[in-house]
Formats: sequence, structure tokens, C-alpha cells
Amino acid sequence: MTFGEKLYQLRKQHGFSQEVLAEKLNTSRQAVSKWENNNGYPETEKLILLARLFQVSLDDLLMEERDIGLESYRTEDNMGNLERDKTEKDGYYVNRETASGFLLYYKRKFLLLGAGCGILAGCNAVRYSSTEPGFFELAVGPALDAVSGLLLLAIVLYIILKQNPYRNLRKKELIFAADVKKELQEEFSKVKVALLAGIVICMLIVGISEMQFACSLDVNWEAMYLMSEVEMLRDAILQMILMGICGFVTVFCVGVYWSYAVLLRMDWQSK
Repeated sequence: MTFGEKLYQLRKQHGFSQEVLAEKLNTSRQAVSKWENNNGYPETEKLILLARLFQVSLDDLLMEERDIGLESYRTEDNMGNLERDKTEKDGYYVNRETASGFLLYYKRKFLLLGAGCGILAGCNAVRYSSTEPGFFELAVGPALDAVSGLLLLAIVLYIILKQNPYRNLRKKELIFAADVKKELQEEFSKVKVALLAGIVICMLIVGISEMQFACSLDVNWEAMYLMSEVEMLRDAILQMILMGICGFVTVFCVGVYWSYAVLLRMDWQSK
């Protein structure tokens, strides 16, 4: 059991809201919410106050391999909270702040991933859509592929190695605070159409662009082959920008859609 889970359990057992606990610790409700979501630890002074307030040892509070027993809290005042904790023990409490943090974290994550995929898609578009294969395949193509591939690899490694503060939200069933799920559903309904439209439009642009290039190549091969280097460079840059933007938008929209879908479908109370 993590520190955040223990803190949430102890707070509920004593019937404290996040605001009440924050007042007792002389801190903010946001700080308490952050600790409960395993986004950090209180300073030493507040850890000692927590241990005294909940009458547990620091070892029991901080060491994950130790669970906090419920027997010492079975008073008449806390029996209602204990029954609720039994019902929610496999769940993870999510308020609006936590849900917004989860969505923002994954939006930033897919923003980086989309940028890497967009650059890779743009570089490959230049290589494979060129009217002068020899020049790009022998000179520019390999360099663009290497740089864009390494950049995407670096982004993927950064995402994998960076600590994910919302890992528990993907592993456990979620218990939403009052009206939070409804607000998220309404928010998702508003952005869902835009996300799906962005994906479809980008896919259509890529398909139409490639079809137009193939048709032009069949009809005007000689004219295209005799294009000047300036014209070739212009077309290559435009193709690179177009495919890069489409790749970026597609990955980002898919990522944001996935983030909302994961957060909402894990509401165990709706099952």
C-alpha cells in the first residue's frame, strides 16, 4: 500500500475532509490531494504531525510493505466510514483536480509524441514523394530519416523513463467525487467530435495528397522530371509541412481521445 493510499484511508477513517486535514496541518487542500495521489510527500515536520494525528508510526506510514490495520479505528463514530472504506478499498478516489491533472499529463505526453511522429512523417514524405529519387535517396533522405528517427526514439524513451504520477488511475477502479464524472462526460462530448474530425480530415488529406501526386506523376512525368531545383525544393518543403502537421494532429487527437476514454470507462459504479 502506497503512502497516498494510506493517507486517504486514514483520513476517511477519521472522518476528515481534505480541507479539514489541510487545516490541521497548516497546508492547502491541493497539497493533501497531491499526497493522496502519490505526487509527492509532505515535509518531515508534517509527516510527524500526521503520525501523531492518526496515532501510527512513521514506519507504518511510509513503508509500502506495511499495511495499516483497521482494528484500532473501530469506534462507533467511525463505523460508517469503515463500511464505506470496505466498499471502496479496491477503488481510487478521483476529484476534479485529479481528473484534470490526469488529462493534462497525457495531453502533454501525446503532444511530445505527436511532434516526434509529425517530424518523422514529414521527413519520410519528402523522401518518398520526391520527383528526383536519386537526389533525395542518396543525399537528403538518409539524413532526414536518421535525425527524425533518433528524435522520435528520444521522445519515446523520455516518456517511458519519466515517472508517471497517475499510474494508479490506470490500474485501479475509479471512484469519482460528486458530479465529477458528469462534468467529464459533458466535456468529452464537446471535444469528441472535434477530435474525430481532426483524425478523419488528416487521413483524407494524406490520402488525397498521395493520390494527386500519383496521378500527376503518370500524366506529367516529363514536365515534373524537368522541374528546377527551386521548384523541387518548394514542393518538398510544402509536402513535408503538410504531412508533418497531419501526423502530429492525428497522434495528438488519438491520444486525447484515449485519455478521456480511459478515465471515463474506469468508473466502477457505472458497471
